[in-house]
Amino acid sequence: MLKRITCEKFKTQPEDFRPGLNVILGSSDGSNAIGKSTFLLILDFVFGGDNYPKSAKDVITHLDHHTINFIFEFDGFSYFFSRSTSRPSVVNRCDSQFHVIEEMSVPNYRKWLFHEYRILLRGITFDEIVERFFRIYGHGSHNEHKPLQSERESMATAVEYLMKLLDKFEAIQNLKTAEESYGIKPSKQAERSISDITADIGENKDKIESLEKRRERLCRQNEEANLRALGIDPQQAERLAEIKSELGKLSRRKSRLISQLNAVRNNMPGNDGVLKKDFSALLHFFPDAKIDAFTDVEAFHAKINGFLRADIEEEIARLTPQIEYIDADIANYEKQIEGSGVAKSLSQSILTQYARVSREIEKLVEENEALQGEMEQMEKRKEIEHLLANLRKRQEEALAAAQDEVNAEMQRINDIITGGDRTAPELTLKPDKTFEFETPDDKSEGTAFKSLVVYDLSMLALTPLPVLIHDSSIVKRIEDADFEQILGLYQKSGESGKQVFIAFDKADTYTPNTYKIVDKASVLRLSVGNELFGMSWSRQNAVPETEPIPRADAEDKAKTEQRNDKE
Repeated sequence: MLKRITCEKFKTQPEDFRPGLNVILGSSDGSNAIGKSTFLLILDFVFGGDNYPKSAKDVITHLDHHTINFIFEFDGFSYFFSRSTSRPSVVNRCDSQFHVIEEMSVPNYRKWLFHEYRILLRGITFDEIVERFFRIYGHGSHNEHKPLQSERESMATAVEYLMKLLDKFEAIQNLKTAEESYGIKPSKQAERSISDITADIGENKDKIESLEKRRERLCRQNEEANLRALGIDPQQAERLAEIKSELGKLSRRKSRLISQLNAVRNNMPGNDGVLKKDFSALLHFFPDAKIDAFTDVEAFHAKINGFLRADIEEEIARLTPQIEYIDADIANYEKQIEGSGVAKSLSQSILTQYARVSREIEKLVEENEALQGEMEQMEKRKEIEHLLANLRKRQEEALAAAQDEVNAEMQRINDIITGGDRTAPELTLKPDKTFEFETPDDKSEGTAFKSLVVYDLSMLALTPLPVLIHDSSIVKRIEDADFEQILGLYQKSGESGKQVFIAFDKADTYTPNTYKIVDKASVLRLSVGNELFGMSWSRQNAVPETEPIPRADAEDKAKTEQRNDKE
């Protein structure tokens, strides 16, 4: 437990702390700005919180950075530490004179506290345990209507922390893990029934059967088309059909080129010229004929034939390689057909029909495989949904058990406080991890704050929560008679080694017994003129005030009140 806090800036050093109730006592007139809430923030700082340097900027401004020294005691051993506002991310482990031995990060320091307080909970840190029960003004956990929930925290998160504190988080964690792992989301597929998918599969099977019969008929009608026996698949059949088509195109092109070549060759001019002596016979019949003229004409024709021959030879040279290339392509395609085992005589039409039917069968088979996979996924989904339904049921059961446990403890504590005359607060934990917290039929402010304290005391009793802090803004709103009983419960928490720190003032306005308890439990007394840091920078011309009335005066006051009652 926390044993001591000191600081060179304090005007008055607090007394050693004890198990149970520890009171930071203010003045009888309820003066503010004397350091009560500030000291509570220092307590938070000592327990690993981060709010003090942020909330106490005015202190740092007027007094500069300062170091808080503190001592924890566990199993009879004292542990010395310090922490400075100038380096709040570091906690110093010290010797008994507060000389620094080593530095610790704040997270590691919190782990140390977690271990030393022998907290065995899983999935939660020390700061997550205590921070929501440090009810300090401006700290963010001051809402009397939602005591489970810290500021800017969702209800679900608050409920999860509660379940962790009660060691009932396993069911919630199992459901969260399952939902994250399976990630089931609504889909169009999910909207279909298994019977619909089964019907689609059956319909496709009927189509496949019909197409198989058609393909068999095709093969029987064309003996050479027994492509299945050759192991020809639809892709190969389509390729062979394409080859057959190309062969037909090539054959037709080759025929055209050969026809062109033959026509060109037939138009080739003769090599034999007309000689001059061949015209001599004409002179017998036409003595006056001029042979030289005929010779000139023949020479002209010979010249023309020379030009034509050159053109024709050029065309032959162009056509011949084309035919050769086509022959090579034809030979290549025929080789591919030969390699497939398909007869050259097999028509392209047969191959195309075979490919089309086989392709349709293949498509339907793939579709059925997909449908089968979809059905398996739906069956798996049903299994997962069944699993998740069971996990949700277990979560609901865990929430209900936690709700009953907390409500039973709050009922017990409320009965002690009120004598069983008034309704206890009730906590409702809903399946969606939202909550309601209320006191039925009583919406008064005093009851709301009393109910918050009842909840905190219940958690102090039910969980490993080691310490509780209540600011004066909470306790001063509670009815006097109820508060006297609450003080007794604060004290009783010390029997289990736990500590409660409260800020309190106007003690002399409460019942004598209340004053006795508060006076005895006081570890630090503050007032105007005796502020925590020796001054109040928000108050000018402050008049020093006496500390709360001494115990003897309270006893005298009680006797006087008793006499007056008798009279």
